[in-house]
Amino acid sequence: MRLVDLRSTTAPTKLEVIPQASVAAELLRMIGVLWSSDPNEYDVGAARINELRQRAPVELSDRIQGLIRDEECKDFLILSLLAASLPDPAGIEELLTALDDDPAQSWRLLVAQEAQHLDAVDPDLGVALMDDDDEAFASLRAWAEQDGGSDRLRDLLAADPSEHGRELRKIVTAFRDLIWEEVAEESMAPIRRDVAHRKERLADGADPVAVVVEATNGYEPPEDAGLRRLVLLPSYWMRPWLVIGHRGKGVEVISTVVADQFLVLPTEAPPPALLKLAKALSDESRLRLLRRMASGPISLTEATDSLDVTKATAHHHLSILRQAGLVSMRGTGRATRYALRQNPADTAREALNEYCCRP
Repeated sequence: MRLVDLRSTTAPTKLEVIPQASVAAELLRMIGVLWSSDPNEYDVGAARINELRQRAPVELSDRIQGLIRDEECKDFLILSLLAASLPDPAGIEELLTALDDDPAQSWRLLVAQEAQHLDAVDPDLGVALMDDDDEAFASLRAWAEQDGGSDRLRDLLAADPSEHGRELRKIVTAFRDLIWEEVAEESMAPIRRDVAHRKERLADGADPVAVVVEATNGYEPPEDAGLRRLVLLPSYWMRPWLVIGHRGKGVEVISTVVADQFLVLPTEAPPPALLKLAKALSDESRLRLLRRMASGPISLTEATDSLDVTKATAHHHLSILRQAGLVSMRGTGRATRYALRQNPADTAREALNEYCCRP
C-alpha cells in the first residue's frame, strides 16, 4: 500500500470500527484511478486502466479533468470519503441525493483537505470547514489572500461551491451509466468479502485496533480520546493506495486496500503480497532501514538522515516496506514513527512456503 495522509489531528483510544462496502466510494475512486496521470501506480495495471478509460466519451473525460484540474487526479480519491456520511447502503443513489441536498459539500471537503496541508493554518480548521463554519472560511480566505497559499487552494476558493457539486453529480451519473455498471460485480465482490471478514472479526471480539492494523497492513491509530469512530472503506481499484482523512469531529475514514485473500487470482499466480515483499527486500536502502528499525522505531527525519536522501525518497522506501507488511506506522505528521511489524526473515519464509507449497 501507499499512503496519502489527509489528517490534521490525531486519532482513537476507545474506538468504534465500522467496515463498510460502499458502491459510491468505489465509483469515485475508480474515476480517480482511470484518469490518473500514472496508471502504473495501481495494482490493477495500466493496460486495464487504459482500456476502460478509452470507453469514456470525450465529453465525460473533459468534465472530469475540468472539475479536478489535477494531473494525478487524487481529488476523486479524497471525494470518496463523502461515502462515510451517506446513509446505508452508501450507494450511488444515496450519493446523488446527498449532492442534491447539499451540492457544496464536495467542494468543502476538497478545501478542508487542502487546508490541512498548510503548516500556518490551525490544524482543527479542516473539520470546521467541512462543517460549513462561516468563520473558518473567512479565516482561510484571509490567510490565502495575505500569504497566497497553494495554487490548488486559490483555484478552489475561486470556484463556485454549489456548481462543483452539480458538476460532480453529472460526472457520477454518466460514469455509472457508461462504465460502472459493467464492472460493478468485479469491483464490489472482493470488497464485500473483505468487509464481511472484518465484521466477523469484530463480532468475535477482536481488538478493534488490531482489526484496523490488519485492514491497513500496518497503520496503528494513535491513542486519542477525541476519535469516536473509524470507518473502513476497502477498495479494489485503488490498490495499493491507503487514504486517511476526517469526516467531521471525532470521525476518521480510511480507504483501505482489499486484502489478497479476497481477490480471485489465477491458480499459479504469485499473490500480490508476495510480489510486494520481494520488491521490498530487493533494495539496499530498504534493507538498511529494516536493520535500523531492528533497534527501535524511527521517524521520517531519522530515516532520511540514515540513508542520506531526501524526505520524499525516505518516505517512498518506508511506504514500500509497509505495503509488504514489514513496517507499521503510528502517529501523525512529524510525530509519525515507523517500526518493525514482524521479523522480515520469518515473513519472507512463511510467504514463500505458502505459495510454493500451495496445492
